[in-house]
Amino acid sequence: MPTFTDKMLKGLKPRASGQVDVWDAVLPCFGVRVGRKTKTFFVGVRVNGHYRRITLGRYDRLSLKDARDKARDIINDAQSGITPELKKKREANGTFGAVAEAFMTDYASEHRTRGEMQRMINSYLKDWHSRPITEITRGEIKELLRVKARRALIMANRLRALISKIFNWALKEETIESSPAMRIDRPGQESERERSLSADEIRTAWTAFDKLGYPFGTIYKMALVTGQRRGEVAGMKWTEVSAEGWKLPGERTKEAKGHLVPLSSLAREILDGAPQTGELVFRSHRDAPVQNWSKAAKRLRKLCGSMEPWHLHDLRRTFATHLRSLGVDRLVVSKLLNHAEAGITKVYDRYSADPEKSAAVERWANRLREIIAGTSTENVVQMRKR
Repeated sequence: MPTFTDKMLKGLKPRASGQVDVWDAVLPCFGVRVGRKTKTFFVGVRVNGHYRRITLGRYDRLSLKDARDKARDIINDAQSGITPELKKKREANGTFGAVAEAFMTDYASEHRTRGEMQRMINSYLKDWHSRPITEITRGEIKELLRVKARRALIMANRLRALISKIFNWALKEETIESSPAMRIDRPGQESERERSLSADEIRTAWTAFDKLGYPFGTIYKMALVTGQRRGEVAGMKWTEVSAEGWKLPGERTKEAKGHLVPLSSLAREILDGAPQTGELVFRSHRDAPVQNWSKAAKRLRKLCGSMEPWHLHDLRRTFATHLRSLGVDRLVVSKLLNHAEAGITKVYDRYSADPEKSAAVERWANRLREIIAGTSTENVVQMRKR
């Protein structure tokens, strides 16, 4: 077995017929195939138990040094189970930004919280976009989450979940060999909120909603009146509204289960006051979903004055709490909130009209009118558990 040199390679005589393989003594698995007209470098390796013969290039177009370097890289990669095709794919999608973009296209294109995912990628992970994803370390991820948790614990938990999803997806796609985000603990434990607005607080908040105006003030009103989630209300379309109510499709709900939301007379009044100039009920200037939630929330807090801090999701809890105080059955409240139901209760038709649900939201509308007008008292009745 000879040691390859340029003099030795040039001295190899062309074959009269067929081909012959000559192996290098310096680098095992590296060789040259001599034919009638050409001499072609190759390397033979086993990748994950399968033998591969990989052509490197012709001797008249590739130097011996470059061919040997390429062969050495392929041999090293093969020992880690990496084929040239896989390596090329990783290099093409190597930056975190490119991987995140592919993740959003292939994994999250129809995800309910796609907009929020993209916002976090653009805002909190922007410093990683141009960096090779393989260079992002576990320590960096933990430090990013630690800093975020100091100001916004819940958002830090959401960010951790997103980072983990992106790296796990990249691992599944074989863009990376391991995930630095694996088994990173949540920055903190979230305690279940119990905030529910009192009648006086509802009156203060409603006045603030009026001052905040369309679209955000109207969204807050609709969330309180219907008990639906922020994303569900904000994404409401005119085509979903009919004489029967608001037909909320499953792809826009947390549990991926659509349902018919009965619209009370107060909810209809709110809709009548919204401009019907596009597909969305609550829209920006270009018929696009509303943005800048944090800015709107900051302004709303200022409008509410000294009122104890609360979040938009607390309106959903307020809706449920006051319905129960009005004597509405727990199962009816659960249906209105579109909660997952166990046993026989989960087989009901979610899109069918339900007189009990309709009656409940109208009672809530009447109570809200009393509260807003200042004629209601806080008579919260403790209901017997059912």
